[in-house]
Amino acid sequence: MFKQKYVELAKQLLESIKLKNAEQSLENAKQFLEVVFGKRFADEIDKNGILRYKSLSGPEENIQYWGVLYENAPQSGVYENFSLVLFPDNTDDTTQLLLCYGIGTGGITDDAEWLGIPWIKRSVKLLLRLIKRKSWNTEGTEVFVKDDITDEYSDIPDIIKSNLGNFSDYIELWGKYGKYLPSVCVINPDEKGAQAFLSHLVLYGKFRDWPLRKDFQEIWEKQLLPDLIDLWRSYPSSQDLADYLFQRKYIILQGPPGTGKTYLAEEIATYLKQESNITNYKIIQFHASTSYEDFIEGIKPNTNSNQLTFKEYKGPLLESIEEAEKAKNEDKGYLLIIDEINRGDLAKILGEVIFLLEPNEERKIKLRSGKEITMPKNLYIIGTMNTADRTIAILDFAIRRRFAFIDIWPSGKKLEEILEEKRVDEETKSMTLRYYNIIQNIFFKFATDEELHLQPGHTYFIASSKDELENKLKYEIAPLLQEYLNEGRLSIAKNEILSIIAHILGE
Repeated sequence: MFKQKYVELAKQLLESIKLKNAEQSLENAKQFLEVVFGKRFADEIDKNGILRYKSLSGPEENIQYWGVLYENAPQSGVYENFSLVLFPDNTDDTTQLLLCYGIGTGGITDDAEWLGIPWIKRSVKLLLRLIKRKSWNTEGTEVFVKDDITDEYSDIPDIIKSNLGNFSDYIELWGKYGKYLPSVCVINPDEKGAQAFLSHLVLYGKFRDWPLRKDFQEIWEKQLLPDLIDLWRSYPSSQDLADYLFQRKYIILQGPPGTGKTYLAEEIATYLKQESNITNYKIIQFHASTSYEDFIEGIKPNTNSNQLTFKEYKGPLLESIEEAEKAKNEDKGYLLIIDEINRGDLAKILGEVIFLLEPNEERKIKLRSGKEITMPKNLYIIGTMNTADRTIAILDFAIRRRFAFIDIWPSGKKLEEILEEKRVDEETKSMTLRYYNIIQNIFFKFATDEELHLQPGHTYFIASSKDELENKLKYEIAPLLQEYLNEGRLSIAKNEILSIIAHILGE
């Protein structure tokens, strides 16, 4: 991710911290921070309290550490707020460093407001996941982030501390600072450790709104931030979901509108049919008036008769059960897709049939009519569910236990893939991805976990021409975002959203 010349500078700094050489770490830090943030910034780091380095040569009981703090931090003594800290281990031959985001023992004061912005916590969690995935931490050690990064009362869990390499037995460190470390990661002063440290520093600089130099700003925009977002919300493949469906039998694809849930369900069905795993599939849609009689069985007027008579009606479930029984002869299965599954009252629609929905069990039950039915093991069900509409009833636990829920999020990669498949011209494609990323970044930074379900999905942005895209932005996406604000949602992002709406509308 980072150029080799920057990795080498980071390694030199980490080595001087490992050796607990205060003066060398100051010299290396100035040289290193100059290439990241500029000369003016580096010249002032030891004068205005931003850098803590003298403790590296202090007595052991003081706990040696090197830290990057905030502007105007005190030059010595207790400090406050959010920081970036490195602790060398306390073994006879120091080999490891504990890389942390930390809280000063004076607590959170000036930083309290911005630490509450959703992307701060989100980014720290994702960065530690990225480090773990890339194996930038010391082999065999754990990474950890507290659920609340402002928490200065809870200790690091014992199960984590026992897997932190040389720091597992550093009792004095945990006794003095354990409660003040929102995240922990063990690194070595090598190539991998340098990448982990550089990533932590760039992210900390973004938190503080420090002026990253061009190379590092580009790394943030083109590599680090996209990597974090990819980890944040990946788009599952239809083949992976098909494999999982065969294990689990009943799944629900849930997510914001416009994420292609129905299309993905049909894509799974097509794949299974092509692979000869199912004979066929049926797709239906639930709505507020869908009933037991519509889905399972009932009676309906016989419109082919001159007299008013009624005939037995088999709903989609009974028809699918019959199709699955036939498919057994070919050693295949059958698939039922229920679009918008939570728009109906599932408890009423399913009735006693909920008893049958037990994966890998071929249960029998008598229906209200007295007819006995069995749920075949080769009948599979996919539901789709919109998570943005607060008017939709929440599924009860009995139903949730019987289905596996899979999040389908907006995806820039999926959008790019669709645009390439449609052979959209480069100008339209570039403009489409630019607007998608602007809106996605607003949600990444400012939306709460609940509000993430409001992000317009990537299918909102699919357009074959620039004119079509502009119309979608003006008449679909901008009004949707405005409606969210009118309902009092996304309040933290209000100014960002109003700005992008004004830009779209040319105001």
